[in-house]
Amino acid sequence: MIETFWELCARYELRSRDQMLREAIRVVKLKSALAKISDPDREFLEQSPELLFTRMQDVIGSIELGHFPGDRELFFQLYHAGKDLDLLEYGLQTLRQDRAIGAMQVYGGIFARFLSEAVGDGTGRILVAEAEKFLEGLSAYRNQRESSFHLTLLTENYLLGRLLKIVFDGSEGIEVIQGSLYHPLPLNEKFQAILTVPAFGAKLEDDSLQYRDSELAAVHHLSPLLSRGGTLAAVMPARIMFQSGEMENWRRSIEEEMPVRAIYTLPEGLFRPYTAIKTYLLLLGGGEIGKEVRIGQLAVDNEKLVDRQTIGLGSAAFHELKDWRIELVLEQDGSTLAAFQQSAVPKIKLKAAADIFRGKSILKQDLRPGTVSVLNISNLDDGEVLLDQLETIDEEERKLKRYQVQEGDLVLTCRGTQTKLALFPASDSFVIASANIIVIRFNEQIDSLYAKIFLESPVGLALIQSFQRGTTVMNLNPSDVGEIEIPLLSIKRQREIGEQYRLEKQRYREAVDEATVRWEKQKNELYEAVLIDPHKEDKRLYGNG
Repeated sequence: MIETFWELCARYELRSRDQMLREAIRVVKLKSALAKISDPDREFLEQSPELLFTRMQDVIGSIELGHFPGDRELFFQLYHAGKDLDLLEYGLQTLRQDRAIGAMQVYGGIFARFLSEAVGDGTGRILVAEAEKFLEGLSAYRNQRESSFHLTLLTENYLLGRLLKIVFDGSEGIEVIQGSLYHPLPLNEKFQAILTVPAFGAKLEDDSLQYRDSELAAVHHLSPLLSRGGTLAAVMPARIMFQSGEMENWRRSIEEEMPVRAIYTLPEGLFRPYTAIKTYLLLLGGGEIGKEVRIGQLAVDNEKLVDRQTIGLGSAAFHELKDWRIELVLEQDGSTLAAFQQSAVPKIKLKAAADIFRGKSILKQDLRPGTVSVLNISNLDDGEVLLDQLETIDEEERKLKRYQVQEGDLVLTCRGTQTKLALFPASDSFVIASANIIVIRFNEQIDSLYAKIFLESPVGLALIQSFQRGTTVMNLNPSDVGEIEIPLLSIKRQREIGEQYRLEKQRYREAVDEATVRWEKQKNELYEAVLIDPHKEDKRLYGNG
């Protein structure tokens, strides 16, 4: 039925999301109005294009949904194609199909988890911000609803607000209101629980706002609406968990204003195709500071979000954390990581000891014979740079100086499926890094090889992975890499460690090469032995043992 209505709209050039939503709302609203008259009268009206069109104009007019963009025959067809639509399901599927705008639809399990953990069996008022993102969860809630709380659905979108009003018309304890959570909300009510999945990574243009990052602004504007002892549930992207500057100040202010009750990592792919970034579910508020903060990982099981790994971290220990990278606490080798973070060994952030930059974006069609070589992920293998496999581009070197890789630079993959590190060796060519590579150029405080040794260690890799913004596919930002701390030993000790590493790796390679040569020799002799009389060849083949 939904696809039939879409096809009919498309046939008459009603192709945009808003056009398809508007006409479905118009049809369903008229159907609801006609349900109030007698069956014979309704059936008579529904068989007449002229009378049906006139009644639509009388009931709906042209202000609420605008003028109908067609004639009587078109409305007659649309009405009979869509009068039995489930408007909530229609809205959900239409938004999912809208690739031009890419409207986010939140996995229904997040709404269900919010109801079970933040609301429970309690009473009071519940606020869902940007409710048009939760159509899947609202659909399940509508079908299973047995609750004693009042649900307020906040939306900024006018058409989706009309859709929700029609869907929940007559439903006791549910109201729909218009408003934007990215500006102060003029609401007098207080809510026992609030749910938000704000826009990820948007910058608000209003300079008068205290926070211009969409995620921070959303929580800032919703928190005054929370009643004492209430819970604010917010889904946040990875950068909010660890970035310094304004993000760090925001995390500290949150801990002072609303106790952090829980932080969970959400399963990867939960927001595709809208985004593939790593996301977290934060539970804030809940009254007085508790004895511990729950941290853990959630997984999808039978259409629900369930705990996969959850531990309690003492509130005092949580407040000692420099950021909210809970993966570091959940790591199986977390004791080693904790020992590093809590040790008295001096540490320095990479941004204080190096220049860090990402390479240049190079398209496949840009690759051609030229004088400028390009370092990419495929050129890194076993901690080494394969200089003889670099591809080239034909560009002026002077325009690419900012991306040039120099001898001794530490290069790190920032995209792909695995973390690769290597020291860039001496090269006669002019080499630049591609956009898949981050270049770290250390000053005199840090030896490059020493830094590589630390970053490729289990602790170093755990630190790198904790700053990833992606899930399956790595996504590292140079500014985030700059936040990684490494031990600040004396430069003499750093070089001693580096030299020992170099010698041991050389011995390892020599041993591997020797074993490889022996194995190839023995293997070939055994191949030959298959074709020769063993009685005559025992002595030649096996010698003296």
